[in-house]
Amino acid sequence: MHVTHNKIDAAAMSTPTYQTASTQVQRARLYHFFQLALAHPGEDGFDYFSQQSTRQEFIENYSCLFEKKDKLLDRGLKAAETFFVKLQDHSYEEVESAYIGMFSTNFPHLPCPPYGSLFTAEDSDKRLEEMLAIKQFYQQNGVDIADSFDDLPDHLCVELEFSQLMCFRENEASTAEEAEIIVGIRNAQAEFLDRFLLPLGNSLADTAAATMPDNLYGSLLEAMRCYLIQHRQELGLDAESITQGQEIQS
Repeated sequence: MHVTHNKIDAAAMSTPTYQTASTQVQRARLYHFFQLALAHPGEDGFDYFSQQSTRQEFIENYSCLFEKKDKLLDRGLKAAETFFVKLQDHSYEEVESAYIGMFSTNFPHLPCPPYGSLFTAEDSDKRLEEMLAIKQFYQQNGVDIADSFDDLPDHLCVELEFSQLMCFRENEASTAEEAEIIVGIRNAQAEFLDRFLLPLGNSLADTAAATMPDNLYGSLLEAMRCYLIQHRQELGLDAESITQGQEIQS
């Protein structure tokens, strides 16, 4: 785990199949999928994501979380299918090179640094403020970055893992029929998407499309962006940040 936390629903994490899982657990699993798929690919991970069963389960899980069949779902599915097709057409070395070129190092500049503050802060001082703000948000919701973890709190995969955790907490509260806690968790999810994860997802997807349109990870970022917008809409439609992605549905 990238983060330590007060409590997590172990029963939810061990739900055997997506068909029997709650909506919240299905959401958590998608966040987990994106977290793993957008981390540096190892050979084991490459083998897993290349499997037809992985592709099929993702597509079915992704589709069932959209309450209506619309352009947002169509665009997300198209992007996901593009990612899986390109993944199967490339070797591990080619996929690793594509990842490094987009997220880790490139010349003369890095197209998609996976840190939210780099897109929202004008200078190093402002970036520090952004990182402190997201760290404080984690702490306010009972989460701390593990001492042994050497990445920054605004890293994309850390933000995705936090969102996964919040979905499991919502599932736990729903199972216990704790209405007030559910409202609090959903409000926190909406605030986190508005303030941190959705702006980062929009920025990464737009930047990847503009600078490296043939990179398979750009397709994955687009699929993630559509999912984040859909989740935010499901939580409520009064978010300013989702307007950045409204052209997807028009």
